[in-house]
Amino acid sequence: MLLIDGVKYEEWTPASEDEFEQVVKEHSKDIFGNQSIYLEKHKLRTRAGIGSIPDGYVIVPGEQPHWHIVEAELSSHPLYEHIVPQISKFISGIRNTSTQKEIADALYNEIDSDEFRRLELKKAIGTTETYKFLADLVSRLPVVTIIIEKHTEQLDEAISALAHSQIKVVELQTFAREGVGLGVHAHLFEPLYRVIPPPPEGGKSGPHPPKQLEIAVRNPTFLKFHLFDIPRGGRRFFPGFKVPFKLETDIGEIETYVTSGRADTQVGDPDGGKYIQPNLVKWYRQHPTIKVGDKVIFEVIEPMKRYRLKIV
Repeated sequence: MLLIDGVKYEEWTPASEDEFEQVVKEHSKDIFGNQSIYLEKHKLRTRAGIGSIPDGYVIVPGEQPHWHIVEAELSSHPLYEHIVPQISKFISGIRNTSTQKEIADALYNEIDSDEFRRLELKKAIGTTETYKFLADLVSRLPVVTIIIEKHTEQLDEAISALAHSQIKVVELQTFAREGVGLGVHAHLFEPLYRVIPPPPEGGKSGPHPPKQLEIAVRNPTFLKFHLFDIPRGGRRFFPGFKVPFKLETDIGEIETYVTSGRADTQVGDPDGGKYIQPNLVKWYRQHPTIKVGDKVIFEVIEPMKRYRLKIV
C-alpha cells in the first residue's frame, strides 16, 4: 500500500502485457527523458525483417546518443521463456549490417511520416542529416531495457542468461486510489536519466545571494538577435534552463527564460543555457540607441521568479 497525505493507494497490476505496454508508452518520456522518442513495435513489425521484434524502440539523442530495445513484461509470466529467446534473437540479428539498414530504414520511415516526431528529432540533432544519425545510431549495440511491474529473482535469472553488456531494468509500479480505482493513480519508478534538482532559493549557495547582476553587451550579434549573454559565474543568478521568469522593464512586464543549452540539457538544469532571449525583441526595438559596450542590470525582486531590468 502507498500512503500519500493520508490517502491510501492500493497496488494495481495490469491484466495483460498489452495494457502494461500502454502504460510504458504513456510515460516513456518520464522513464527515458524529455528528448527520447518512443516507437511502438506494431508500426515497425512488417518493415524490419528480423527474427524477433521487441515491444518498442526508444531513441535518445543528445551529447551521447543511444538507443534502447524495450521489453515490457509482467512478473506473473514465465520470464525466462519470454525474455531470453526474444532478446537473444534480436541481439544476434542486429549485428548483421543488412539488418541494421532495415532497422534504420524502418525507424526513418516511421519518424518521417510523423511531422511532430520529425521536428522533435531534428531539433535534437541539429544540422546532422536524420537518416545518417539513425544509421550511425543503429550500428551501435542498443541498451536492452526491461520494464516490469515487479522485480523478481526469476527476472534476475533471465538477465544472467543474456550475453549482452548493456541491460537496464525499470520496476514500474502502479497504485490506484482506494475507493476510486485507476482514475486516480500514482506510478513509482526510477527514471533512466539524471533528474535535475531545483536550484536553491536565491540562485546561489551561501547566506547572501547577490541582489543584482551587471551584463554588458559585448558583441553586435547580441543586438542582432535581441539577447543578453550571461557572464561567467552568473548563471545561477537566474532560474533553471527554460524555466520562465518575469522581467519588470520601462516598457512593461516581459516573461522570458534562459535558453541555448546543449542538445541533452534538461528543463530546470541550474547550469544549462547561456543566453536570455525569448520575448526581448520589443525591448530592444524600444531602445535603438543600445550599442556594444553598454551595460544593463538585472535586479532581484523575487528570487528565481521576478527581476527588474535597468540600463546603466
